[in-house]
Amino acid sequence: MDTASKIRRNVLAWFFQRVSGVALIFLIAVHMWSLHYAHPDVHPSYPNLIERLRTIGYIALDFSLLALALFHGLNGVRNIVLDYTSNSRLIRRWSLGLMMIGIVFSLWGGAALIKIMTMG
Repeated sequence: MDTASKIRRNVLAWFFQRVSGVALIFLIAVHMWSLHYAHPDVHPSYPNLIERLRTIGYIALDFSLLALALFHGLNGVRNIVLDYTSNSRLIRRWSLGLMMIGIVFSLWGGAALIKIMTMG
């Protein structure tokens, strides 16, 4: 792989790390507001959680938080690996492993959201 494409890929990873961080701050604020301030008469409880997760807005919010947090965290780990090694084989293995972890946990979290959504 040529140097220009490596640089381009690393710039994209750097850029999306910043974008995901800003998006996480925004989504966490929306999440906190919707749970604690939007409906002050409704107390957080398991039945209310089930009821909320039957709406597409909460599902989208929770899955977005999950996906962005996974990307942000795993890309951060990848950046640490990039800081400490220049071995392309090691970087490729770490990147593939972290990508697989992200996919597995996204599917697992999505399945949990769907299961909660369809309960009861």
